[in-house]
Amino acid sequence: MAVLLAAPILLSITLLISGLAKLGAREETKDAMRSLRLPLPTMHASVASALPVMEIVLALALWIPVPPLQMLIAGVVTLLMFAYLVIIARALTFKEQVQCSCFGTLASPTVSRATLVRNVILSALGVLAVVAAATGAMTTLLVQDPMGLIGLGMALLIAIVLTAATIGGRVAAPDADAPAAPASAGPVLEEDELLDYERSPIPAAVLQQPDGRLVTLTQLTAQRAALLVFVTEGCGPCERVLDHAEEWIGELEQTLQVRFVFSRPLDQLRERTTDRVADHALHDLQFTARTARGGASAPSAVLLGADGQLAGGPVNGGSAVIEFVQEIQEQLAEAQAGGELSSGG
Repeated sequence: MAVLLAAPILLSITLLISGLAKLGAREETKDAMRSLRLPLPTMHASVASALPVMEIVLALALWIPVPPLQMLIAGVVTLLMFAYLVIIARALTFKEQVQCSCFGTLASPTVSRATLVRNVILSALGVLAVVAAATGAMTTLLVQDPMGLIGLGMALLIAIVLTAATIGGRVAAPDADAPAAPASAGPVLEEDELLDYERSPIPAAVLQQPDGRLVTLTQLTAQRAALLVFVTEGCGPCERVLDHAEEWIGELEQTLQVRFVFSRPLDQLRERTTDRVADHALHDLQFTARTARGGASAPSAVLLGADGQLAGGPVNGGSAVIEFVQEIQEQLAEAQAGGELSSGG
Protein backbone atom coordinates (compact mmCIF):
# COMPACT_ATOMS: atom_id res chain seq x y z
CA MET A 1 0.00 0.00 0.00
CA ALA A 2 2.84 2.38 0.85
CA VAL A 3 4.40 1.85 -2.59
CA LEU A 4 1.04 2.47 -4.27
CA LEU A 5 0.53 5.72 -2.35
CA ALA A 6 4.12 6.84 -2.90
CA ALA A 7 3.52 6.98 -6.66
CA PRO A 8 1.03 9.90 -6.72
CA ILE A 9 3.03 11.72 -4.05
CA LEU A 10 6.22 11.48 -6.10
CA LEU A 11 4.37 12.55 -9.24
CA SER A 12 2.90 15.56 -7.45
CA ILE A 13 6.31 16.61 -6.13
CA THR A 14 7.85 16.18 -9.61
CA LEU A 15 5.11 18.17 -11.33
CA LEU A 16 5.31 20.96 -8.74
CA ILE A 17 9.09 21.25 -9.07
CA SER A 18 8.89 21.12 -12.86
CA GLY A 19 6.06 23.65 -13.08
CA LEU A 20 7.56 26.13 -10.63
CA ALA A 21 10.97 25.89 -12.32
CA LYS A 22 9.43 26.58 -15.72
CA LEU A 23 7.40 29.57 -14.53
CA GLY A 24 10.45 31.82 -14.63
CA ALA A 25 12.08 30.12 -17.60
CA ARG A 26 9.65 30.65 -20.48
CA GLU A 27 12.41 31.36 -23.01
CA GLU A 28 14.36 28.30 -21.89
CA THR A 29 11.25 26.15 -22.32
CA LYS A 30 10.80 27.45 -25.87
CA ASP A 31 14.48 26.74 -26.53
CA ALA A 32 13.99 23.18 -25.27
CA MET A 33 11.09 22.66 -27.68
CA ARG A 34 13.32 23.89 -30.52
CA SER A 35 16.06 21.49 -29.47
CA LEU A 36 13.61 18.60 -29.27
CA ARG A 37 12.28 19.52 -32.75
CA LEU A 38 8.69 19.53 -31.59
CA PRO A 39 6.08 20.23 -34.29
CA LEU A 40 3.95 23.38 -34.63
CA PRO A 41 6.68 25.92 -33.81
CA THR A 42 4.15 28.76 -33.92
CA MET A 43 2.52 27.20 -30.84
CA HIS A 44 5.72 26.92 -28.80
CA ALA A 45 5.28 30.30 -27.09
CA SER A 46 1.74 29.47 -25.99
CA VAL A 47 2.73 26.01 -24.77
CA ALA A 48 5.71 27.45 -22.85
CA SER A 49 3.30 29.76 -21.00
CA ALA A 50 0.59 27.17 -20.35
CA LEU A 51 2.71 24.10 -19.55
CA PRO A 52 4.04 25.17 -16.12
CA VAL A 53 0.58 26.25 -14.98
CA MET A 54 -0.89 22.96 -16.18
CA GLU A 55 1.76 20.93 -14.32
CA ILE A 56 1.13 22.82 -11.08
CA VAL A 57 -2.66 22.46 -11.40
CA LEU A 58 -2.36 18.72 -12.09
CA ALA A 59 -0.04 18.25 -9.11
CA LEU A 60 -2.58 19.84 -6.75
CA ALA A 61 -5.79 18.58 -8.36
CA LEU A 62 -4.54 15.01 -8.08
CA TRP A 63 -5.43 15.16 -4.37
CA ILE A 64 -9.02 16.33 -4.65
CA PRO A 65 -10.80 13.59 -2.59
CA VAL A 66 -13.18 12.45 -5.33
CA PRO A 67 -12.13 9.00 -6.68
CA PRO A 68 -13.55 9.39 -10.22
CA LEU A 69 -11.88 12.82 -10.57
CA GLN A 70 -8.62 11.43 -9.16
CA MET A 71 -8.73 8.63 -11.73
CA LEU A 72 -9.25 11.14 -14.53
CA ILE A 73 -6.43 13.43 -13.38
CA ALA A 74 -4.09 10.49 -12.75
CA GLY A 75 -4.84 9.31 -16.28
CA VAL A 76 -4.02 12.74 -17.71
CA VAL A 77 -0.77 12.84 -15.73
CA THR A 78 0.14 9.36 -16.97
CA LEU A 79 -0.49 10.35 -20.58
CA LEU A 80 1.69 13.43 -20.04
CA MET A 81 4.49 11.29 -18.62
CA PHE A 82 4.30 8.88 -21.57
CA ALA A 83 4.32 11.85 -23.98
CA TYR A 84 7.49 13.15 -22.29
CA LEU A 85 8.97 9.63 -22.54
CA VAL A 86 8.34 9.42 -26.29
CA ILE A 87 9.81 12.91 -26.84
CA ILE A 88 12.98 12.04 -24.91
CA ALA A 89 13.36 8.65 -26.62
CA ARG A 90 13.02 10.36 -30.01
CA ALA A 91 15.60 12.99 -29.05
CA LEU A 92 18.15 10.27 -28.30
CA THR A 93 17.99 9.21 -31.95
CA PHE A 94 19.26 12.61 -33.13
CA LYS A 95 22.87 12.80 -34.26
CA GLU A 96 23.65 15.79 -32.06
CA GLN A 97 23.20 16.04 -28.32
CA VAL A 98 19.97 17.76 -27.33
CA GLN A 99 19.45 20.31 -24.59
CA CYS A 100 16.11 20.16 -22.77
CA SER A 101 15.00 22.39 -19.87
CA CYS A 102 12.65 19.74 -18.52
CA PHE A 103 12.90 21.29 -15.06
CA GLY A 104 13.50 24.89 -16.09
CA THR A 105 16.99 25.91 -15.05
CA LEU A 106 17.26 23.00 -12.59
CA ALA A 107 19.12 19.74 -13.25
CA SER A 108 21.28 18.84 -16.22
CA PRO A 109 19.91 20.15 -19.51
CA THR A 110 21.54 17.46 -21.64
CA VAL A 111 19.25 14.65 -22.81
CA SER A 112 20.91 11.31 -22.10
CA ARG A 113 20.04 7.71 -21.30
CA ALA A 114 19.70 8.77 -17.67
CA THR A 115 16.98 11.17 -18.79
CA LEU A 116 15.23 8.30 -20.54
CA VAL A 117 15.43 6.12 -17.41
CA ARG A 118 13.97 8.96 -15.34
CA ASN A 119 11.03 9.27 -17.70
CA VAL A 120 10.44 5.52 -17.75
CA ILE A 121 10.21 5.63 -13.95
CA LEU A 122 7.83 8.61 -14.06
CA SER A 123 5.63 6.77 -16.57
CA ALA A 124 5.54 3.72 -14.30
CA LEU A 125 4.61 5.95 -11.37
CA GLY A 126 1.78 7.33 -13.48
CA VAL A 127 0.35 3.83 -13.97
CA LEU A 128 0.61 3.15 -10.22
CA ALA A 129 -1.11 6.47 -9.51
CA VAL A 130 -4.06 5.43 -11.70
CA VAL A 131 -4.30 2.17 -9.73
CA ALA A 132 -4.12 4.05 -6.42
CA ALA A 133 -6.90 6.37 -7.54
CA ALA A 134 -9.05 3.51 -8.88
CA THR A 135 -8.84 1.54 -5.61
CA GLY A 136 -9.78 4.60 -3.57
CA ALA A 137 -6.58 4.33 -1.55
CA MET A 138 -5.68 7.97 -2.11
CA THR A 139 -9.07 9.27 -0.96
CA THR A 140 -9.18 6.91 2.01
CA LEU A 141 -5.78 7.99 3.30
CA LEU A 142 -6.48 11.65 2.60
CA VAL A 143 -9.78 11.62 4.52
CA GLN A 144 -9.03 9.14 7.32
CA ASP A 145 -5.34 9.76 8.01
CA PRO A 146 -4.23 13.12 6.53
CA MET A 147 -1.29 13.36 8.95
CA GLY A 148 -0.04 9.97 7.77
CA LEU A 149 -0.23 11.22 4.19
CA ILE A 150 1.69 14.37 5.11
CA GLY A 151 4.29 12.30 6.96
CA LEU A 152 4.79 10.01 3.97
CA GLY A 153 5.05 13.01 1.67
CA MET A 154 7.63 14.72 3.90
CA ALA A 155 9.71 11.53 4.11
CA LEU A 156 9.73 11.18 0.32
CA LEU A 157 10.58 14.87 -0.12
CA ILE A 158 13.48 14.63 2.32
CA ALA A 159 14.75 11.54 0.50
CA ILE A 160 14.58 13.42 -2.82
CA VAL A 161 16.45 16.44 -1.41
CA LEU A 162 19.17 14.26 0.14
CA THR A 163 19.60 12.31 -3.10
CA ALA A 164 19.78 15.51 -5.16
CA ALA A 165 22.33 17.01 -2.74
CA THR A 166 24.47 13.87 -2.82
CA ILE A 167 24.42 13.55 -6.61
CA GLY A 168 24.81 17.29 -7.08
CA GLY A 169 28.14 17.26 -5.28
CA ARG A 170 29.49 14.76 -7.81
CA VAL A 171 28.24 16.29 -11.02
CA ALA A 172 31.01 17.02 -13.48
CA ALA A 173 31.58 20.42 -14.98
CA PRO A 174 29.28 21.30 -17.85
CA ASP A 175 30.28 20.26 -21.34
CA ALA A 176 31.82 22.98 -23.46
CA ASP A 177 28.84 22.83 -25.78
CA ALA A 178 26.21 23.31 -23.10
CA PRO A 179 24.32 26.59 -23.47
CA ALA A 180 25.06 29.25 -20.94
CA ALA A 181 22.43 31.15 -19.03
CA PRO A 182 21.24 34.06 -21.08
CA ALA A 183 23.48 36.65 -19.50
CA SER A 184 26.35 38.66 -20.83
CA ALA A 185 29.90 37.60 -20.00
CA GLY A 186 31.40 40.68 -21.57
CA PRO A 187 30.59 44.26 -22.43
CA VAL A 188 27.76 45.02 -24.83
CA LEU A 189 28.60 48.23 -26.59
CA GLU A 190 26.07 50.71 -25.25
CA GLU A 191 26.69 54.20 -26.59
CA ASP A 192 27.63 55.59 -23.19
CA GLU A 193 30.02 52.69 -22.55
CA LEU A 194 32.07 52.85 -25.76
CA LEU A 195 34.84 54.83 -24.10
CA ASP A 196 34.94 52.42 -21.15
CA TYR A 197 35.41 49.32 -23.31
CA GLU A 198 38.99 48.13 -22.95
CA ARG A 199 40.09 46.83 -26.31
CA SER A 200 42.59 44.02 -26.51
CA PRO A 201 44.43 42.28 -29.36
CA ILE A 202 42.58 39.61 -31.33
CA PRO A 203 43.71 36.26 -29.87
CA ALA A 204 45.71 33.75 -31.85
CA ALA A 205 43.34 31.05 -33.08
CA VAL A 206 42.61 29.13 -36.27
CA LEU A 207 39.31 28.39 -38.01
CA GLN A 208 38.55 26.13 -40.96
CA GLN A 209 36.72 27.56 -43.95
CA PRO A 210 34.10 25.71 -46.06
CA ASP A 211 36.75 24.87 -48.69
CA GLY A 212 38.93 23.23 -46.03
CA ARG A 213 41.55 25.96 -45.82
CA LEU A 214 42.65 27.24 -42.44
CA VAL A 215 42.54 30.91 -41.53
CA THR A 216 43.67 32.72 -38.40
CA LEU A 217 41.43 35.31 -36.77
CA THR A 218 43.93 38.01 -37.74
CA GLN A 219 43.88 36.91 -41.38
CA LEU A 220 40.09 36.75 -41.34
CA THR A 221 39.85 40.38 -40.28
CA ALA A 222 42.72 41.74 -42.37
CA GLN A 223 40.33 43.67 -44.64
CA ARG A 224 37.04 43.89 -42.75
CA ALA A 225 35.75 43.52 -39.22
CA ALA A 226 34.06 40.22 -38.40
CA LEU A 227 31.17 39.24 -36.17
CA LEU A 228 31.73 35.68 -34.99
CA VAL A 229 28.71 33.85 -33.62
CA PHE A 230 29.55 30.54 -31.91
CA VAL A 231 26.70 28.03 -32.10
CA THR A 232 26.07 24.32 -31.59
CA GLU A 233 23.40 22.17 -33.21
CA GLY A 234 20.97 20.63 -30.74
CA CYS A 235 21.13 23.63 -28.42
CA GLY A 236 17.82 25.50 -28.10
CA PRO A 237 19.32 29.00 -27.59
CA CYS A 238 21.64 28.33 -30.54
CA GLU A 239 18.68 27.46 -32.75
CA ARG A 240 17.02 30.71 -31.68
CA VAL A 241 20.17 32.58 -32.71
CA LEU A 242 20.43 30.68 -36.00
CA ASP A 243 16.88 31.73 -36.85
CA HIS A 244 18.30 35.28 -37.19
CA ALA A 245 21.16 34.20 -39.48
CA GLU A 246 19.65 35.29 -42.81
CA GLU A 247 18.54 38.63 -41.35
CA TRP A 248 21.97 39.41 -39.87
CA ILE A 249 23.84 38.36 -42.99
CA GLY A 250 21.57 40.43 -45.21
CA GLU A 251 21.79 43.57 -43.07
CA LEU A 252 25.41 43.48 -41.91
CA GLU A 253 27.43 41.74 -44.63
CA GLN A 254 27.99 44.94 -46.64
CA THR A 255 29.70 46.50 -43.63
CA LEU A 256 31.31 43.60 -41.79
CA GLN A 257 31.67 39.85 -42.09
CA VAL A 258 29.11 37.68 -40.32
CA ARG A 259 30.38 34.18 -39.60
CA PHE A 260 28.70 31.36 -37.69
CA VAL A 261 31.26 29.14 -36.00
CA PHE A 262 30.50 25.48 -35.31
CA SER A 263 32.29 22.91 -33.18
CA ARG A 264 31.63 20.09 -35.66
CA PRO A 265 32.94 19.79 -39.24
CA LEU A 266 30.83 21.76 -41.71
CA ASP A 267 30.09 18.72 -43.89
CA GLN A 268 28.33 17.13 -40.90
CA LEU A 269 25.88 19.97 -40.34
CA ARG A 270 22.16 19.40 -40.84
CA GLU A 271 20.57 20.71 -44.01
CA ARG A 272 18.32 23.01 -41.99
CA THR A 273 21.44 24.62 -40.53
CA THR A 274 23.30 25.05 -43.80
CA ASP A 275 20.19 26.50 -45.41
CA ARG A 276 20.24 29.31 -42.85
CA VAL A 277 23.96 30.12 -42.74
CA ALA A 278 24.76 29.35 -46.41
CA ASP A 279 28.52 29.80 -46.96
CA HIS A 280 28.99 31.94 -43.85
CA ALA A 281 30.03 29.01 -41.66
CA LEU A 282 33.39 28.21 -40.09
CA HIS A 283 34.64 25.20 -38.16
CA ASP A 284 36.30 25.78 -34.79
CA LEU A 285 38.75 22.90 -34.53
CA GLN A 286 39.01 21.65 -30.94
CA PHE A 287 37.27 24.83 -29.70
CA THR A 288 40.51 26.79 -30.08
CA ALA A 289 38.87 30.04 -31.24
CA ARG A 290 36.11 29.92 -28.66
CA THR A 291 38.58 29.25 -25.86
CA ALA A 292 41.10 31.83 -27.07
CA ARG A 293 38.61 34.68 -27.01
CA GLY A 294 37.48 33.80 -23.47
CA GLY A 295 34.29 31.85 -24.09
CA ALA A 296 33.39 28.37 -22.93
CA SER A 297 29.85 27.90 -24.13
CA ALA A 298 27.42 28.38 -26.98
CA PRO A 299 25.75 30.46 -28.17
CA SER A 300 28.18 33.32 -27.83
CA ALA A 301 29.46 36.14 -30.00
CA VAL A 302 32.38 38.51 -30.37
CA LEU A 303 33.11 41.41 -32.71
CA LEU A 304 36.64 41.51 -34.15
CA GLY A 305 37.92 44.79 -35.55
CA ALA A 306 39.88 45.20 -38.78
CA ASP A 307 42.64 46.90 -36.77
CA GLY A 308 43.64 43.70 -34.99
CA GLN A 309 41.70 44.54 -31.82
CA LEU A 310 38.52 43.22 -30.22
CA ALA A 311 35.68 45.64 -30.97
CA GLY A 312 32.95 44.19 -28.75
CA GLY A 313 32.06 41.26 -26.55
CA PRO A 314 32.35 38.44 -25.95
CA VAL A 315 28.77 37.83 -24.82
CA ASN A 316 27.23 34.49 -23.86
CA GLY A 317 23.68 33.18 -24.06
CA GLY A 318 20.95 33.32 -26.68
CA SER A 319 19.26 36.52 -25.51
CA ALA A 320 22.58 38.28 -24.91
CA VAL A 321 23.85 37.41 -28.41
CA ILE A 322 20.65 38.65 -30.07
CA GLU A 323 20.74 41.91 -28.08
CA PHE A 324 24.43 42.31 -28.88
CA VAL A 325 23.84 42.04 -32.64
CA GLN A 326 20.83 44.36 -32.43
CA GLU A 327 23.02 46.99 -30.81
CA ILE A 328 25.61 46.58 -33.55
CA GLN A 329 22.86 47.06 -36.14
CA GLU A 330 21.62 50.19 -34.37
CA GLN A 331 25.11 51.68 -34.12
CA LEU A 332 25.84 51.03 -37.80
CA ALA A 333 22.49 52.56 -38.78
CA GLU A 334 23.27 55.67 -36.72
CA ALA A 335 26.74 55.91 -38.27
CA GLN A 336 25.28 55.69 -41.78
CA ALA A 337 22.59 58.27 -40.98
CA GLY A 338 25.29 60.63 -39.68
CA GLY A 339 27.42 60.18 -42.78
CA GLU A 340 30.19 58.48 -40.83
CA LEU A 341 29.75 55.24 -42.74
CA SER A 342 28.64 54.68 -46.32
CA SER A 343 25.83 52.19 -46.94
CA GLY A 344 28.15 50.24 -49.19
CA GLY A 345 30.64 49.54 -46.34
